[in-house]
Amino acid sequence: MPAFPPLLYKGFELHPLVFARAFNRFDGHSRYAEGYDVAVRICRPDTSGESGASRVFKLDRQDVFADFGIARRAARQQGEDIIDGKIQGASVIDM
Repeated sequence: MPAFPPLLYKGFELHPLVFARAFNRFDGHSRYAEGYDVAVRICRPDTSGESGASRVFKLDRQDVFADFGIARRAARQQGEDIIDGKIQGASVIDM
């Protein structure tokens, strides 16, 4: 069972993906100080288990999210914007 139930938006399931940014410094600070990157997986509710029936979109940012909750909300907003057609080059029209 997933930790969070899928979010539904306009007939699509949104699965926010939040992961720690790769730690590449060894100067003694906490690796969690690096923050989080986000992506979102978008699929139709009836095809969530089939291969090829979903797409993952990564949110490209120079800076990172310091808080997990904020990162999760940003991933959800990114998914909603993609479904609404607000993101150039990202589309779910043919799903």
